[in-house]
Amino acid sequence: MIVTYYQIGTIINQRKEWGNKYIQRLAKDLVDYGKGYSYPQLKRMSQFASIFSLEEICSQPVSQIPWGTLFNTIITKSSSKEEMLWYINQAYSNKWSRRVVDEQFKLHAYERKQIEPQVTDIVKQDDNLKEIFKDTLALDFLGHQSIKDEKDLKEKLMDNIISFLQELGPGFALVGKEYKLVTPTNKNFYID
Repeated sequence: MIVTYYQIGTIINQRKEWGNKYIQRLAKDLVDYGKGYSYPQLKRMSQFASIFSLEEICSQPVSQIPWGTLFNTIITKSSSKEEMLWYINQAYSNKWSRRVVDEQFKLHAYERKQIEPQVTDIVKQDDNLKEIFKDTLALDFLGHQSIKDEKDLKEKLMDNIISFLQELGPGFALVGKEYKLVTPTNKNFYID
């Protein structure tokens, strides 16, 4: 469907000229084909085709993102093409819903990703750790509530576990609260 919208947008861009109201006339001609070809929708297709090339659509997971998420959220809220492609790749690889994409925009996920930590020669970072853990976490879902100690933090995180796991990224899951682990020497440890 995304490729079809791109092709329609390309045809519109080839035929429209400044002031000829081509999109409005086309929308009026296609009114019998449903609301999917309304003026705003055709205009979005035209904008979409002017932003991306067919090669970019085929080589990136652009065609795997739902149209509403792709255009109404990612394209309209991004300030650069690089930002668009970053959100498209993240939405595809992390299977983000439109709601999660909206939330990531509110949390400025792209801008936070661009901040690289300062690393000295003394501190060596393992590349695998970079892939697992984010450099910065936005815990805005905790609100402005005062957290006095680790117990308060744990309770607030457990109350907002879905938001917290989404912020951590892919590969994290909740196994249980105070999950009991027994060592080979029969010592008990409780972890979250």
